[in-house]
Amino acid sequence: MTQHYTHDVLILGAGPAGATAALALKEAGLKVALIDKAQFPRDKVCGDAIPGRAVRVLRELSPVYAQAFQQFPKQCFTSQSAFFVNNHLPIELHWVNQAYTCARLDFDNWLVELVQKETDTELFLETTPTTIARNEAGITIACQNPSLHFSAPIVIGCDGANSQVRKQFTDFKLELNHYGGAVRVYYQNVTGLQANKTEIYVLKKYLPGYFWVFPLPDNQANVGFGMLSKYISSRRLNLKTIFHDFIQEHPLLRERFAASTQIGTIQGFGLPFGSHQIQVSGDRFLLCGDAASLIDPATGDGIGNAMLSGKLAAQKVVECFAQNRFDATFLKSYDQQLYGSLQKEFFRRTLLQRVSTQFPWLLDVGAIAAKQRWIKRILHRAI
Repeated sequence: MTQHYTHDVLILGAGPAGATAALALKEAGLKVALIDKAQFPRDKVCGDAIPGRAVRVLRELSPVYAQAFQQFPKQCFTSQSAFFVNNHLPIELHWVNQAYTCARLDFDNWLVELVQKETDTELFLETTPTTIARNEAGITIACQNPSLHFSAPIVIGCDGANSQVRKQFTDFKLELNHYGGAVRVYYQNVTGLQANKTEIYVLKKYLPGYFWVFPLPDNQANVGFGMLSKYISSRRLNLKTIFHDFIQEHPLLRERFAASTQIGTIQGFGLPFGSHQIQVSGDRFLLCGDAASLIDPATGDGIGNAMLSGKLAAQKVVECFAQNRFDATFLKSYDQQLYGSLQKEFFRRTLLQRVSTQFPWLLDVGAIAAKQRWIKRILHRAI
């Protein structure tokens, strides 16, 4: 028996962007479906950094949400970062905005449970869309389970780096100069790990990539290495090999990881950078998060930008129903607002990435000059 569900809004993907969109539509009086192929909790390969922007979006949705996350026992409050450049002393930066680290298994599940608790959103988990079609009446979605069909006037695509919505409705093509590759794995008992400090390591041999150690509760750490895909491809690099080599070739890391225990297997993931603008809206659709290529080109952060995009998409959807307009021209202002919020930051971070890649000696200069307070302030703003 076919089950046909009719909604006002379909959200594909229940990660941070999709969950945020559902939370932002709480008071809109719209019938919302949140669809995801996974059952939660589910892992998402990532660096697990929850930046200040993510916390700010939660607070803008409701101060109660931000307070609830601050009390969530499976996160670490991070107030500083240490940058280790070659053999120089670390550059220590302290952050003004609240930031955290939290395994995506836990953070994404916390958001989904918040949606279930706080909204009337209908969740359809373990539901895999197979075809997405568009006509004058709206959007229709057929699923792997042939008895499930969905329809709505509009869809918000929060379905990740391989977004079906983006593939169906745009001419997006992956460009290696605007994409990154990374690997990560969890460790237990890394010596000298500080719960409030994230760590970034750079070695000249492995530029333009960087290594990270991000603390998690119970003396665990998210540890990984990432690089621009253009260089991974042209040099035919194996990031898993580089990951282990990096630890062995960095004297501090080699010592600190000597008695640590690896948890699980090392896994890879892609990073669609916001280093160029892509189409993020059109007739009856909006794109958010990784589907909209919103990952920071320098830091690799994507969660805060994803949540911002989910909130902005929800606001635009409310305008659509108020004006009864779902056409590309009307939805274009979403692009303008999204990039208006992020474009300057993306430009600055892309410039930082490319200059440091082309002139790696500048990293050494920066590490030495950072002893001066005014230089450190400039680096703080740039990063």
